[in-house]
This record gives sequence, structure tokens and C-alpha cells, in this order.
Amino acid sequence: MPTYEAPPPAEGDGAYRQIFHALDTGLVRANLEGYILEANARFATLLGLSPAAMVGLHVADITPPDDVATTLAQMNAALAGERQPFVLNRLQTLADGRQAWVRIQVMLLRDDDDRPLQFVGIAQEGLPSSDALPSSAPHNERRPGPGFDVIAGMSHALRTPLNAILGFAQLLRVDPSQRLSPGQSEKIAHIEQAGAQLLDLLSDVIDLARLEAQSLPLQIQLLPLAPMLEEALAGAAAAAEQAGVSLLSRLPEEALCIWADRDRLRQVLLKLLHHALREPRSGGRVLLEAQALHHQVALTVSDTLHDLSGAQQAALFTLPAAGRDPGTGDGTHLGLHIVQRLVELMQGRIEVSSAAGGGTRLRVWLPQGQTLQPLPEEAFTPTKSAFGELEGMVGEHPLTVLYAEDNVVNIELVRQVMRMRPQWRLEVAYSGQDAIAMALRDPPDLLLLDMHLGDMSGLDVSNVLTRQPYTADIPRVALSADVLPDLVREARAQGFVDYLTKPLDVGRLLRLLDRVSQLKAE
Repeated sequence: MPTYEAPPPAEGDGAYRQIFHALDTGLVRANLEGYILEANARFATLLGLSPAAMVGLHVADITPPDDVATTLAQMNAALAGERQPFVLNRLQTLADGRQAWVRIQVMLLRDDDDRPLQFVGIAQEGLPSSDALPSSAPHNERRPGPGFDVIAGMSHALRTPLNAILGFAQLLRVDPSQRLSPGQSEKIAHIEQAGAQLLDLLSDVIDLARLEAQSLPLQIQLLPLAPMLEEALAGAAAAAEQAGVSLLSRLPEEALCIWADRDRLRQVLLKLLHHALREPRSGGRVLLEAQALHHQVALTVSDTLHDLSGAQQAALFTLPAAGRDPGTGDGTHLGLHIVQRLVELMQGRIEVSSAAGGGTRLRVWLPQGQTLQPLPEEAFTPTKSAFGELEGMVGEHPLTVLYAEDNVVNIELVRQVMRMRPQWRLEVAYSGQDAIAMALRDPPDLLLLDMHLGDMSGLDVSNVLTRQPYTADIPRVALSADVLPDLVREARAQGFVDYLTKPLDVGRLLRLLDRVSQLKAE
């Protein structure tokens, strides 16, 4: 353990010590290496220790394990010139047996010549500030139980190998240097189709778990309907073309608004369209319609491909009982059950009708929104990463992307993709701390961040770098197997320009790189 010399007594030192130890606010001092020099009785009590026992401890010793890397990075940032104090929050068992949050605000003191002197912390009992909690999670939101954590962990674990399977399958398909035979292309298509189906099932299982735990957050807002419908049609266009099915729309000329959660409405529309396109027969038609009636908006997806009996209609939104035949095994009942639950959460309803030889019609009713003036179109433009075409542009100066990832297979996949864009150079950080150090030492043109690194989260890395003048404006993009909408919203709220999910969409990453190249060239 390092030793240190106490500063020589100064004029007024006795008065200072009386104030330091008498205050009912916790106070602590630490040297520039992070070792505690002194703590008053209130600070020690809040942390369940004695003042003497705290001397010589490192800041990491009193920091929750999950926050150590972030705390050390914030201290380094302060030493590098960051002037804003930072906050530590820990849930502590107090001497009276209560559990309470302890909030510690830390700042770096400097001398008259602006040289760092020591760290000072001020501790108080109380809830963490709202900025310490995810902005997408209201304080009164019910949190998922341990069962959900297990399911979420399984989903994340399954997405990691799927990222390799589907990512390398895409590379085989798009790599111009290795042309596939028609038979090989067909096999690759089967792999991608099966992988996409498995991904949908994983997402549905997570959504169902959150619905059962009543912990699925919604952000109901007034939305213009036309952009949402156009986006849904675009999302289903490729599947319809591949199946040889005509995808049609009949939308009202007047501008309709609707009360709904943007992400969940998009999910509902896509599920309904893909349900209509299941097991397609060439020559069929799928129609998306919208109509306002009695302060409600009816969104209808009808197809000429499938007829349902009365019994099938009655069971369409019901999950199969345990031990019973689940049907086709394509997740149809699970997906439509989730659609029904989401629609009901948005204060709507869904109904089904079918006639022999006439196909099937699924209709969603949602509350209509009223607006006295046209809504600004740009305010509701869907956030996408569809940045231009796939053709790369080799510039005179190479661009650098710093990829923070702790899985070597995921790194190799991105490395292979980057070879298709020779103007880009890939740098890899295997931990959050490494990513921060590398970015501060040599700021990249683009940050690609996994959300769950071994020592800290991608959000933590982003927050530290955002507070540094040399790295604040670097575009940040998430690349994660965690696809929960509230995490995606949190990332976007913190300034991420895009959120790419695993398994990786190779074309989407290439378009992103091309767009950044264009912006750098301008």
C-alpha cells in the first residue's frame, strides 16, 4: 500500500479540521492516485466503516464493482482537464440496518497554477439523481423479476453465435471476390431465412416475458400515420418480392395522426404484414389500408393467400397450452399474441375475419389523434442507418473506426466486413477502459461500441468520451445483441447516431461507413 506525507499544518488548520469533522455531511479526501487521505465520521458512517479504517483504502474499494471502471475513467478524465464533478451512487446498508442510497459527488481541487492537488468527495443519503437512471425507465416502472433476467441473458447469449452464423453467411453472399454457384446461393438463403426466423422468436420471447412481468415500457405520443405505414411497407417489400406476392396499400389522402408508441406500432405493423406473407403462393395479394372512423383509426392488413376456419380464428391470438401441438412452429401464435397485447396496451383492439376463398383480414383499432396544424415532417422521420449505396469511396486519407468488443468471433466478422471498405482502418479495444484510452490518445473517425463489455457498458464509454473536448463529437454507433427498445432509446437519447443489432446486417454497416466517408469528404 502506498504511503503519503500529511501536508504541513497551515494557518487556520485547526478551524478547518473542526469544520471537516463536525459537519453532518460526509466528506472525504483522496490523493491523485485515488488513495483516501482522510474521511470524516459522517462519510465513514454512511459507508459502514470507521474514519481510521478508511485511510489508505483506494477509491475502487468503496465503489460498486460494476462501476469501478467508469469511476477510474472519470478520475482520469478529471486529471486530463475535465472540470465537471462526477457522481457515484451506491446502495448501502447503514448502521441501523436500513438500506439507503448514498450519493457521492467527486471533484478535483487545483492550485492557483491550475495544477491538480487532490480529489474531494461529498456524500449524502438520498436517491440517485434522475440523470443517473435510464431516461427511458420511469421511477415508478415495475422492474422485471429474476426470471426475466434469465430469459434476457439467454437471448443475449444466443444472439452472439447467431451473429457469427448469419454474419459470415451474408459475407459469403455479398463478397465479390468469391462468386457462389446458384446451388450455394440457395443454401445460404435457407441459412439466412432460418436465422431470421429464430431471431424473431427470440425477440418475441423477450417481449412476452416483459409483458408477463408488466415491465414493458411504452411512450405513447401523437404520431403522423403516413410515415409509419410507408416504413412498414418498405420493411416488408423484400419479403413480398421474394415470394412473388403483390404488396399494395390504400392510404387516406388526409393526414391522419394516431396515439401510439412509435417502436411498438412499427412492430405491430411489420408482424401483421409478415404474417400475411407466411407460406405465400405466387400471385397472391396483400393489402394495407388505413381509415379514420369515430375518433379511431382502423389499420387493416388483408391477404388473398390464407383462409381460416372459425376455430382457427378463435385461437389465432391464443398461445398453445403446454403439451399441445404448437402448430406450424413458425411462431405465428406467439407473434400475434404479442401483437394483441401491445395493441391493448396502446388502448386499442384487434379483430380477425376470414371467408372461404376470400382470404383473411386482420384489423387494428387505435385512438385517433387530433392536431390543429400540420406536424413537422422532419420531427417524425424514422431513424435509420440506411446511408446511401453500397459502393465504397476510397479517399486520400484513411479513416479509422474504433471497435470496442470483447468477443473475438464478433471482431473477426467486423474485420472481414471492413475489408470491403479499404479506405477504413479497424482498431479494436477489448474492454471499455481500453476504448477510452485509445480514443483519447488517437481520436477515431467512428466509434463502434458493444453495449456489454467486460468491464463497463457502451453507454459508460460514451459518457466519458462525450465529456472530453477532443472526443465529444466522434459519431458513436452501438453494435449489440441487446435489442430491448428501452436500451435503444437510451442510446439514442445519449447521442448515438445509430443502433446496429446482432446478428449484424452487413449491408447496413457498409452503408453507415459510406455515409461517414461522405460526411468526412464534405
